[in-house]
Amino acid sequence: MTNAFYSQFAGNAIKTSVLSVEVLRDALLPNLLGDDSSGILYWAGKDLARQFPVASNEDLVTFFEQCGWGHLIVEKEANDLITYELTGEPVARRSYAIKKPDFMLETGFLAEQVSARFNCVGEAKITFQNKMRLRIAVTIDHNQPLLGHDPATPIEIVHPETEIQPDADDTPANTDA
Repeated sequence: MTNAFYSQFAGNAIKTSVLSVEVLRDALLPNLLGDDSSGILYWAGKDLARQFPVASNEDLVTFFEQCGWGHLIVEKEANDLITYELTGEPVARRSYAIKKPDFMLETGFLAEQVSARFNCVGEAKITFQNKMRLRIAVTIDHNQPLLGHDPATPIEIVHPETEIQPDADDTPANTDA
């Protein structure tokens, strides 16, 4: 069901209203969850990552764009630490519109994606945040393997089709002269 759900909406040319998503995320959820909002959103992000596992960093970047979470960049990758940077219009919009925007959903999502990829515990935290970007560091604990972990089949990412514009040399010549 998860792959079909994702494919149906990711390939849809009609985009969801930004207002509807922001009202749910930044108005309703914080009021419902209260002081526990950040922690619950972190675990919700981990749950979403289990529902929507991706196969590669490229797919992860595409998924973030499609979710409207922003532009994700793998800044640095080492044996026990992966650092991501999240930028773009969604980050700036939320940062300027909301006094203290919460990016824990994205943080939890990255923690779980890394855990699944390395089959061990991964935890993430925001290490830098300003109005235009944030940095998320995911620590990988290779000494804590995931027990009973059955890796899920990655979803098949729908990559946006790009229109190919014909070169000026490819345009048919007018032969009616």
